[in-house]
Amino acid sequence: MLAAALLIALYPDLVPARWPSADLKSLDLLHNTPINCLWLERPQWSTAFAAEAAKRGIATLGVIHREGDPIEAANALAKTGLTGGVAEGPFDDYSLLLISGTLAKAKMMYVESGTRSTLKFDSGLPLLSTSQGVWPGIHVEKGGSATAGPTANPWIDTNTGFLRHARASTDATLWMAVRPPEGSVYPVTRYLQAIGDAAINGARWVVSLDADLEKRLLAREPKALKDWAQIAAALQHFEDHREWRAAKPAGQIELVQSDTQARLSGGLFDMLTAKHMPVVAVPKSQASTAQKPNGFRYEAPPLKAEPAPGDLTYDATDTSVNTVWQQISADVGRRNLGARLFNVASMLSHVEVLPGQRQLVLHLVNYSDFPASGITARVLGNYRKARLYRPGEAPVDLETEKVEDGTGFAIDERIVTIATVVVE
Repeated sequence: MLAAALLIALYPDLVPARWPSADLKSLDLLHNTPINCLWLERPQWSTAFAAEAAKRGIATLGVIHREGDPIEAANALAKTGLTGGVAEGPFDDYSLLLISGTLAKAKMMYVESGTRSTLKFDSGLPLLSTSQGVWPGIHVEKGGSATAGPTANPWIDTNTGFLRHARASTDATLWMAVRPPEGSVYPVTRYLQAIGDAAINGARWVVSLDADLEKRLLAREPKALKDWAQIAAALQHFEDHREWRAAKPAGQIELVQSDTQARLSGGLFDMLTAKHMPVVAVPKSQASTAQKPNGFRYEAPPLKAEPAPGDLTYDATDTSVNTVWQQISADVGRRNLGARLFNVASMLSHVEVLPGQRQLVLHLVNYSDFPASGITARVLGNYRKARLYRPGEAPVDLETEKVEDGTGFAIDERIVTIATVVVE
């Protein structure tokens, strides 16, 4: 069993996934993937499985829920030989203390994955996880039509605003453990979107498949294996470039929010990113000491009422958010405050700078189920090179040109879901 200090050192490099089987042969499916940490429900807790996984350098975490007797579950988990445990869901503080104490006594890794409202950015923990989030993708009404947001673009369900705020508030490794909604079967693009939604904001999504895909994958059906290979390639895209996680937002629009505001999705931050405005999150607690931006700084309007513990999104009737959005849109106009993009209605973007290097990193995630192309981008500054990276494909050098507000380039190659351009 790994020592606690060694486990903590491994946290930044763990690539997690929920795993539906304790069959030793199922571990073969992880070959040629970067996944090295498995979340296991209690029926999958197995000493033999944990031992075989450890031989392959794979950590195993037993998931403990509030239902039943979580303290008994923690005691049982301590005897399984698994690497550690995850307390998932809304627990009271006393139960969490008992669970963490039990696992610490057994020298096991311990992770809490509760609601956003219970996440403590100042806890000093090396890893923070939440199982509460939106399922990324274009928002579709019951009738099957896409919803348009205040930006006039298709409304994208995303965890971007929350994750950017979290990244600005803590140096801890961040996991987004949202599951796909139950009872549905999803195309592989939705899983790629979930990976990209977290990764371009410096976090990792805990891979979680719908029940149909899990069943077909374990049965080694060819289509499921092909989809699994695409999921692995999307994960590998970001693991091959871990330096991207150290990049800092390069935009010149700053949005000041309280922790309470930032824990809600669908608010002002998400509106700005949907319009491809290069917005930087500034926690309200840091606003007085943060360096003044070269562009604009705005403060999110106060919430009309304190959100209930289970609330995840902004109140749709909160017109103050729309009012501030319109003000920002009018102020910014057509200025380039970091990056401007064209022909990207179904995408989100994030432009960052690598510390100590004259390189920009432009992330793109396509939230439609159709490949995108014909994208034009302009970034601030003079650059000579631009290289396009896509999961599972060779890099492509893009032609750059000087434009009025910096450097421009076109992306004519197909972007299925995830793409990253490094400009230098």
